[in-house]
Amino acid sequence: MNYKRIAHSIVARLPTNIENVSMSYLNRAIGQRTKSPYEFAEIKRVIIKEYMKQDTNNKTYKTYIKGGK
Repeated sequence: MNYKRIAHSIVARLPTNIENVSMSYLNRAIGQRTKSPYEFAEIKRVIIKEYMKQDTNNKTYKTYIKGGK
């Protein structure tokens, strides 16, 4: 199974930008495509790796309180 092709079709049909989609919505979209837990995990891994920006300088509340450290 070509997980990258399925991941691309899921991302292409999202109603908004991938960064604005919650994980629960993404899980439902992937769950509609597959029922196997292994395939679900592989498709989700491809989407997170390829399409979501992995920002290493992300600001969370915890880093804001600690002064950005």
